[in-house]
Amino acid sequence: MREPILFVVTGPSGSGKGTIMRAIIAAFKDIVKVATFTTRLPRPNEENGFDYNFVTAEEFRAKIEQSEIAEYEQVYHDHYYGSPQFDPNVGPDRLMELDFNGMYKYKKTTKRLVSIFIAPPSLEVIAGRITRRSQEVNLERRMGNAYEQLQQAENYDYIIINEDFEAARAEALAVVLAERLKRDRERRATLIKGMCEPR
Repeated sequence: MREPILFVVTGPSGSGKGTIMRAIIAAFKDIVKVATFTTRLPRPNEENGFDYNFVTAEEFRAKIEQSEIAEYEQVYHDHYYGSPQFDPNVGPDRLMELDFNGMYKYKKTTKRLVSIFIAPPSLEVIAGRITRRSQEVNLERRMGNAYEQLQQAENYDYIIINEDFEAARAEALAVVLAERLKRDRERRATLIKGMCEPR
C-alpha cells in the first residue's frame, strides 16, 4: 500500500488558490479534494461540496459537538472555517485548503504532508482581486489576514507566486508530480533491484 500524501494549499484571499486547486484536481483525477466547512455564504461560481461545505453557524457548532470537525478557526473576525474529521494517513492522496494554523496542526499527525503556499505578486494585487471578485464588507480584515498569512510563507515546502496563472498552474502540477514520484521511489527501486538479481 502506498503511503497517502496530503497536499495542503494555503494563500491569502485573492491569491488564486482555489483556481489552482481546481487545476490540480483536473490534472490528477485520483486525488480527492477535501472540502472544508465554512459559515460564510458562497460566492458566484463556488460549488457546495467542492470549494467548501457551506453551513450555518448553528450547523457548524453542531458538527463541532458531534466531533465531525477536526480543527477550526474564526477568520476575519466573522466567519468560521473548519476541516472535516478524517485520517490523513489512510486512503487516497488528498488536496485540502487550510490556513497556516491548520497546516501546522495537520503536520503534527500526518506522515506525508506537502505544503504549498500560493502568493500574489503584491498586496495591491490582492486588494484588486478581492474587490473585483465581490464587494467584500471586510476588505480591511482580509488585507490584515493576507499580511499575516504572507509572514508564514517561508515555513512551507513550496512557494508559488501567482502572477501569471499558466505559469503558477504549471508549477503546482510539477510539485504534485514530483512529490508523488518521490513517494513511489522506494517501490520502484525495489522493482528495479529485482530486475538485477541473477537469473
